[in-house]
Amino acid sequence: MNHSSGRYIHSRLSSKQIPDLLEAIFVGEMISPSSCLWIVSPWISDIPIIDNTTNSFQYLNMTWEPGKIKFSRVLRTLAELGTTIHVATRPLQHNRAFVGRLLEVPTISYIKTHLVEDLHEKGILGDSFYLGGSMNFTYNGMSINEEAVIYKTDPEVVAARRVIYRDRWGGELA
Repeated sequence: MNHSSGRYIHSRLSSKQIPDLLEAIFVGEMISPSSCLWIVSPWISDIPIIDNTTNSFQYLNMTWEPGKIKFSRVLRTLAELGTTIHVATRPLQHNRAFVGRLLEVPTISYIKTHLVEDLHEKGILGDSFYLGGSMNFTYNGMSINEEAVIYKTDPEVVAARRVIYRDRWGGELA
């Protein structure tokens, strides 16, 4: 394995690593948006993704007030920038509440939802990265449970995941 193109993170070693990684991923997405972004998680919540309490990320979106910017708002902002967002999750009431918040904007044509009864896979896939592992995108997954994730930037890994997701749920390869 080429270690330069991937990083393994175990949440029990440092509870701050996963939230910091998610923040870095989505700040990067705001600066250079993927054409297509996949969020795959059996359980998904409107977790805080970007810590804007000191207003240090206001340049990403001038409408953001100081505070923690939640997942749905970050994804809606990316949709406003032209990123097609695919969210695959189970058809549970908990998840439907999150999906409902995503669709509260005029850019809903850029947001595609896929409700899958037996979904167990977890990951985020952008144009140049893949984050996968055991973690659901929930508060417990990000902050409480012992989780393991891998962050990969290897173009072959990213392309392979893109083909898998496209074949399962549609969408574009680019």
